[in-house]
Amino acid sequence: MISTSFKKLTRTLSLFCLCPLLIMCTDERNYASVALLKDVDREMAPQFVKGVWRYRGARAIDKGIAIYIQIPDRLDISASQHKDYIIQTICPDRDHDEFWQKLTRYDLFIRTYNYVDRNYIEARCPSNYSR
Repeated sequence: MISTSFKKLTRTLSLFCLCPLLIMCTDERNYASVALLKDVDREMAPQFVKGVWRYRGARAIDKGIAIYIQIPDRLDISASQHKDYIIQTICPDRDHDEFWQKLTRYDLFIRTYNYVDRNYIEARCPSNYSR
């Protein structure tokens, strides 16, 4: 016959084992959904149909959503000038409300890269809905 104290101990240990699993399942880092990433792709990809810069897709990241754009060569400007250029020319307009409302929970980053450097320059797009 199992004692009452042993049953209580077993229940308590079970809860301690389950708690970490429950915490992992309810992780606060909520990544963007595939459907939202596809919406971002539909919005951004048409800008890169012509020209030598190639749209390579949107991906969910810890900080929000990253859009990857492959450029053929390193630009002959500083990193801060590169970021300013990205913000002014590639980021969606701040008054494009319908698009930005979909992204209210996420920051949007543009990452440009080339295969020579094998790293990227990242710029955060300004939004009226930024967190």
